[in-house]
Amino acid sequence: MNATDPFRIAYYLPCHPPNPMATKSITSVKASPVTLPSAATSEETFAAIVGACLRHAEANQPAVLDEQIEGVHQMRVAFRRLRSALKLFRPLIPREASAGSVEGIRWLNSFLGPARDWDVFLDEGMPPVFAHFPRKRGLLLFRAKAEAIRQNHRRSLCETVHDSRYRQLIQGLADWLEQRAWQGSLSDEQRKRLAQPVLDFATPLLGHNYRRVTQRADQFAKLSAEERHGLRIRIKELRYALDFFASLYPAPAVKTYLNALARLQDCLGIMNDIAVTRRLLDEARLTAASAARQVIEGWYGCRLDVHEHQFVEVWQRFMECERPWKD
Repeated sequence: MNATDPFRIAYYLPCHPPNPMATKSITSVKASPVTLPSAATSEETFAAIVGACLRHAEANQPAVLDEQIEGVHQMRVAFRRLRSALKLFRPLIPREASAGSVEGIRWLNSFLGPARDWDVFLDEGMPPVFAHFPRKRGLLLFRAKAEAIRQNHRRSLCETVHDSRYRQLIQGLADWLEQRAWQGSLSDEQRKRLAQPVLDFATPLLGHNYRRVTQRADQFAKLSAEERHGLRIRIKELRYALDFFASLYPAPAVKTYLNALARLQDCLGIMNDIAVTRRLLDEARLTAASAARQVIEGWYGCRLDVHEHQFVEVWQRFMECERPWKD
């Protein structure tokens, strides 16, 4: 692969972290679309997607170090998309080829996850509760304690991003892409499949992921909380996959379908919030006997009831959408 190869340029990363002081305005950055030539191979597509995820993560490093809420969010999204991409391509590039990187991403997410969860909880979930009970002493005490916990997680995340292990993770992935190091562990048949047009891989994959989403969603009312969480993950995987391969299919249909998936994911995400909230309340050592905990869980329980009813309508709209990958 020569130096003018567009895919090589697409996933090149600098050897040193960006200098926040050299940036006039530190701001968070959303993921950029992955534009693929129609004749792109599966291997070229894999390199372009993973490279885009790495650039997305790196672009948000200054905002994370500046303790910006959206910077943490976007870096977490970047690494979630990266893990999803590695998983999507496992039929072509087996888990063993990226095992070290996956372990590194899991380590980083153990810091990104708590920081983001507390941001969502305090800035999105709890403001209506605090506004509705402005003088409730237990909630006021909890709010102060929760803010202190959030600050601790922010500091831990900043220390992690400054850690040499973070730089080694990013640079290691960039080198892995540039050298296409996965090839050494593949059979001739696997290399042949990687060299085929990506459409031959993407279209059946999207169909498979769609069937996994629709398998049990018509029985939604009977699903346990754990099973609903699994459905949410499947929806997210389908959404990421279509987003990665979006340029290969008709743009209007892709946009409509991604919006429908986003609404489904949001609806199920709110249902998942109560499970996350319980975990955060446990971390804050708020016992079941605490009046503040009872108020918070009751509030989230009411929201859960509302969104369970909404899910049926959102699901129906999703099922009516044209699938972009179908002829």
